[in-house]
Amino acid sequence: MDYVCAGSEYGVDSAAELADQLGLPHHGRDAQLARRDKAAMHLQLTRHEIDSLDTHVADSISSLEQIVDRLHNAKYVVKPRDSAGSDGCTIVGREDVLAAGTAIWGKANLMGQTNHEVLVQEYAEGPQYIVNTVSHERTHWLTDMYAERIDEIAGLPTVRHTDSITTLGETEQVLVDYVFQCLDALEIRDGAAHTEVRLTERGPVLIEVNSRIMGPCLLPDPYMLAFGYSQQHILTEKILRPAEFENRLSSAYSPSQTLVKVFLRSHKPGVLNAIPGLRVMRRLPHFHSVAWMPPVGRELQDLTLTTGYMGVAFFVGENKAEVMNSVEAVHELEDRGLFFDVTSGLAG
Repeated sequence: MDYVCAGSEYGVDSAAELADQLGLPHHGRDAQLARRDKAAMHLQLTRHEIDSLDTHVADSISSLEQIVDRLHNAKYVVKPRDSAGSDGCTIVGREDVLAAGTAIWGKANLMGQTNHEVLVQEYAEGPQYIVNTVSHERTHWLTDMYAERIDEIAGLPTVRHTDSITTLGETEQVLVDYVFQCLDALEIRDGAAHTEVRLTERGPVLIEVNSRIMGPCLLPDPYMLAFGYSQQHILTEKILRPAEFENRLSSAYSPSQTLVKVFLRSHKPGVLNAIPGLRVMRRLPHFHSVAWMPPVGRELQDLTLTTGYMGVAFFVGENKAEVMNSVEAVHELEDRGLFFDVTSGLAG
């Protein structure tokens, strides 16, 4: 065995432990907890004098009450300490932090664990970006970068789509440089990382780093068309053909086309009767493909998760304005209740 790699969020800790036991290349062991635990992650950045979010962890309802007494910002993000895919995440005012934390306390999360700890984090105002990388011997290479559209619906952050950045201007380069500093602080040395960062008035601020490839849907064809590769292909190249990957380190980031990934959503919960918007979407300019569509008869409940629960659509094209026009047409169908035909109530 030459290399250990985490295939998803579930394997991050196991991959680190196996690599350490086998003496194989991997990330730094000293920062292993900080790469997996969101509170420890931001504390690690603070230790390295990197701007980070004010973060608190409650391990009981009484400690949550004490945290609320110390808060001073207008808005906060409340979420499980250990979960993924926007599971249990809410954006609330200071006065509603206690209620939001109590609401998710003791519930099972997306990682199959019970929420016995709640994270309370200052809300970072500003656009959010995704920066994906593959690292080799502490050198990071940018594979793909996206702007995220996140709508706040009934206090819940809902990712509508991600659209790729094709040119690194001054602002984008600042974001990438900041992310590379975070990767160094978290000792990400050999492997893939998926990082979310916000551009605030005070500059870039980390949301979180995930030491794995981006999820949830990684069909290679749309990425190959837009970038000439996908993040998982680059990771595979780094593992199996390291000399070829090292040659990439001197190449500039220059994807040829825009790629937009749309996280389809229903306008309401209920039982899925049909998907009339699918026929319309397939006829839109620059539509590429769609995956993970829910079966008719499914009861739609978790409408804000970023796990591809209700399908993921891909648009790819050279003209970004035209691509975005098609994406907005999909969102209009969703918001008007014309994409999914849903009957309120439970499945019979």
